Amino acid sequence: MSPLKAVIFGAIGTIAETSDLQRQSFNAAFADAGLDWHWSPMQYQSLLQTNGGQERMREFRDADPARHSISNATIERLHHAKTQHYVQLLEASDALEPRPGVAALIGLCLTNNIKLAWCTSTSLDNVGSIQRALAGKLPLDRFDTVVTIDKISRVKPAPDAYVYALAQLGLKAHEVVAIEDTPVSIAAAKAAGIFCIATPGATTGGQDFSQADCVLTDLTGLDPNRIGQLLTDSQLPVAAES
Repeated sequence: MSPLKAVIFGAIGTIAETSDLQRQSFNAAFADAGLDWHWSPMQYQSLLQTNGGQERMREFRDADPARHSISNATIERLHHAKTQHYVQLLEASDALEPRPGVAALIGLCLTNNIKLAWCTSTSLDNVGSIQRALAGKLPLDRFDTVVTIDKISRVKPAPDAYVYALAQLGLKAHEVVAIEDTPVSIAAAKAAGIFCIATPGATTGGQDFSQADCVLTDLTGLDPNRIGQLLTDSQLPVAAES
């Protein structure tokens, strides 16, 4: 029998490609506040190595003394404005699709009574906007637990989000697999002792995924039996696929 009892999707990017919408939303919030901050696609790709929107903004601020006058309270307000822009962009577009293989894997997990979780470092508002944007395409309302930033003290790469998810699921680390799309998020899963499959996204493909136990271009053809076999074999690292 497969040892797999749950699949935990990590960041939003493991489910749908939204990074550029996020970047546009940050830039809109900066413009609204009269700041001359503007993140290019390449710059945002680099900033994605830090998890959490507020943490990214603080890192960007701290990198240049000219920005040090921006307070943490201002950053909180900027992040709230960014979230509002992001929700509006998602609601204005009906083109958002799940990443390849995601819908099939979720369906197979539900059919085989394998629990599902979503383990993010983002806000509940952002998660809700994705759920609405993918309504009718993914049964995200059937996930057993969803971890958002308000549930944890430390964002990834700290393991807090995964520790919380395991507690909510009532499972041990060796009974689940995590799916992540950035090295920093993979580090969080591994720190919690969880087998991690990496699926690099459009903006993270050039990063170092050597910490992952398995690297896949996408989730096409991945099913619970195959994941369970990976867990049973415990071969580290599992050969990467292309």
